[in-house]
Amino acid sequence: MEHENQEKPKVDMGRIMEQVRSRIEEKKKIGQYSSEELERIDRMTLQIQSEDSDPQEGDIQYQLSQINYLCDTGRPPEISSHRKVLGSLVTGFKKILRKLTEPYIQMVLKRQVEFNVELVRLLNQMTLDFRYRWSILEKEMTLLQKRGEQVTQSLEAIPQELKTQKNVFEEVLSQIKTIKNPVVELDSRLDDLKSKIREPEYVRFEELHRGSEEAVKWKQKNFLSYFKDRGPVLDIGCGRGEFLELLKEAGIPASGVDTNQEMVRQCRAKGLEAVHQDGLVHLRGLPDQSLGGIFLSQVIEHLEPEALRELVRVSFAKLRPGGILLAETINPQCLSTFSGAFYLDLSHKNPIHPEAARYLWESFGFRQMELLYVSPFPEEMKLKEMVRREDDSYEDELARILNENVRSLNALIYGFQDYAVVGYK
Repeated sequence: MEHENQEKPKVDMGRIMEQVRSRIEEKKKIGQYSSEELERIDRMTLQIQSEDSDPQEGDIQYQLSQINYLCDTGRPPEISSHRKVLGSLVTGFKKILRKLTEPYIQMVLKRQVEFNVELVRLLNQMTLDFRYRWSILEKEMTLLQKRGEQVTQSLEAIPQELKTQKNVFEEVLSQIKTIKNPVVELDSRLDDLKSKIREPEYVRFEELHRGSEEAVKWKQKNFLSYFKDRGPVLDIGCGRGEFLELLKEAGIPASGVDTNQEMVRQCRAKGLEAVHQDGLVHLRGLPDQSLGGIFLSQVIEHLEPEALRELVRVSFAKLRPGGILLAETINPQCLSTFSGAFYLDLSHKNPIHPEAARYLWESFGFRQMELLYVSPFPEEMKLKEMVRREDDSYEDELARILNENVRSLNALIYGFQDYAVVGYK
């Protein structure tokens, strides 16, 4: 039983057939086979090849073996007889008859035989060429199949690699966010700290150079009538709340907004409604057509041109029909302002010409434009006028006033071109 269960050794038929073919070729070369035996060998070889091939190729091999066998129509067929008693006599007679008729038959079939031989030789060559090309094609197909499998494996690995890279990217992004949040928070705290440091400083600057609250209120009374029956009013850059107080005293609903927290604190201490926020941000957060008026005093010269354009555009959207946008600023048509008010404040950015302001207001839809010129210079600061006198002192007085005017103009136009600031501790 153990012997029966043992696997039988595999027989390599390909190697055996190759050995048989090699021996047959050797015997062919030394002439051991007759022509009839060679014919049988060729036919058997083609038959074996056809059996080893796939069905379609096997059909071709079989047909080719038949053609090779039948191509020589002049080849004498084998002579045999099925009769047992008279077989040898019949066979001998047939051979004698074939010898007598063969010259005539060969003469007729010679050209056909030559044609058949050439045709079969061509078919054999084409078959060999086909086999050669087919073997190369099979090798290339095998190589392409292997490459295709490699490409498929590579493509299958790509999603996993992408997933790995995505995980790495997300981890790095998470780390960046983890680092960014404290940095942003720290930056915000630094901004708040800077603001808290600067805010009291700017309050002192206002008190020193802009004037007292009473002086500012006295000047801003000129604008109060424009907001009568137009509440609610928003005061952007409300500062210490001078105009908010005037509106409250006039019974006009109003609120203010300022980026300076110290000034907002002062407004609230007076019982005024004020918010610590950027004015444009606060304005954007209000409903459209919710305001009757918007007031800005000494604000627009602090803005960049694009920010000013956006402020006017948003203001138009937030005002009701008939609402008013009134902005007071330094008049650059008065040259002396550049030697005083404008460049005195370090936060001023651009002087706004009255006609530029008019154009900007109109370009965003405002109508019935007015330009109000306020805050005239005191008479004692203006150039003096000469009054005609009849006495002898006229010429002396004329010279005195003329020289005084010249000194004023020289100080304004031809003053010192540079300056140096010095401080001691």
